[in-house]
Amino acid sequence: MKARTLTLAALLLASVSLSAQEQEEAKESQEAITYSNITEFGFITTSIRGISFEGTTAHGIAINKTHYIGLGFGIGGCFYSSTFGNSFAYMPVFLNYRFYFKPEKVFSPHVNVSAGGLILDNGYGVYSSITMGFKAGKFSFSSGLSFMPMYKEVEVVQNYDYIDPWGNLLSASYSRQEWKWSYPFGITLKWGFAF
Repeated sequence: MKARTLTLAALLLASVSLSAQEQEEAKESQEAITYSNITEFGFITTSIRGISFEGTTAHGIAINKTHYIGLGFGIGGCFYSSTFGNSFAYMPVFLNYRFYFKPEKVFSPHVNVSAGGLILDNGYGVYSSITMGFKAGKFSFSSGLSFMPMYKEVEVVQNYDYIDPWGNLLSASYSRQEWKWSYPFGITLKWGFAF
């Protein structure tokens, strides 16, 4: 009688254990692909472009919480540009890929790659960056390199001197619109939230 009871208890315990394991596997398979959002703000600095403040958000899918791919957009403002001569705004639209090294942990390092285009107030460009950072809970931090070639219409003022018919030396200036390329490499520093 004791042997039958023990055998029955062992079978019941094994059945419950297998059922719990199957439920856990089903839950994990349902969570294999989930919606994810990354929203970050930060600075991009270069000697050519000056300093930009930028905010971006990317919406996409996380695969097993390790791989993330999404479509991002944002807005940025350049405080000063030695190439373009003044402040300007831009809007990046890009694809974003992020790899988390330890997604099951609260603290997980990651590598982030973005590539896409820039819409300027009077021009266009390319948006690209590669960064490394970490995710701690929902907080996200990234730092790395950016490369954003821009083609923008700018006003060029040219000064010149001339002598009038009476022999007086006079100065004049004229301005014209001209398209210019800029090839700024920069350092990116961003923080935000990843859900």
